[in-house]
Amino acid sequence: MENIDEVRKKIGRLIVEKGLNYAQVSLAIGKNIAYIQQFIKNGSPRRLGEVERHKLAQLLRVDEQELTDLPLNTPNSLASSVNSDILGVIIENIEEWLDNRSAKMSPKDKAELIKLIYLKVCSESTVVANEKVKNFLDIYGEFKKVN
Repeated sequence: MENIDEVRKKIGRLIVEKGLNYAQVSLAIGKNIAYIQQFIKNGSPRRLGEVERHKLAQLLRVDEQELTDLPLNTPNSLASSVNSDILGVIIENIEEWLDNRSAKMSPKDKAELIKLIYLKVCSESTVVANEKVKNFLDIYGEFKKVN
């Protein structure tokens, strides 16, 4: 699985290959003119939203999975077990925590860790997965208060 930086580079390459520019693509997916440029060049937003990713996949004529570093098809679909926005917050917080601790992890290792966490949460039943997410957010909230 690719990390998010590799995904950004791939999206940039696909846009050029299709003869498009960032502004055209941004407007085509219903965003402001600088949206795709900011995503690719500045890393903001960290990941494309579900709707934007879907529209972009249609525009570029690629599978949505090529436009994300997170697995989209799991045995228990994420949609049925955990809200994707909550999971995105968890993953971003894990990445931030690793970066703040100067963790010596390569981007590939970070992507693998995130994938393992994602798959573990998504493989649980809806009740168990939602409880784990809630517990994580509670613990993280307490940790943020202390630090």
